[in-house]
Amino acid sequence: MLAAMPGFAAAETVQTRTLERQAARAIRSAGFWCDKVSEAKIDQVLSASGPTVVRVTCDDRTRYEQYKLTMTPKNTIAKIEVWK
Repeated sequence: MLAAMPGFAAAETVQTRTLERQAARAIRSAGFWCDKVSEAKIDQVLSASGPTVVRVTCDDRTRYEQYKLTMTPKNTIAKIEVWK
């Protein structure tokens, strides 16, 4: 069982990277800058009273921006805003 765990961790990492690339592509398609996602996590406070809100940080070590992605019930992006 323990031998299978590294494979699971690697698969989870690949899935996470894929989701980060998709988020960056959606942000760029909306006209914003995002070359590399350095962090993406659900904002528990804003998500508690309505739709899921994901805070995405884009950082390539020369530029830093944060965005708020509001999700639909089907987990598609409904709105992208600059996080202030």
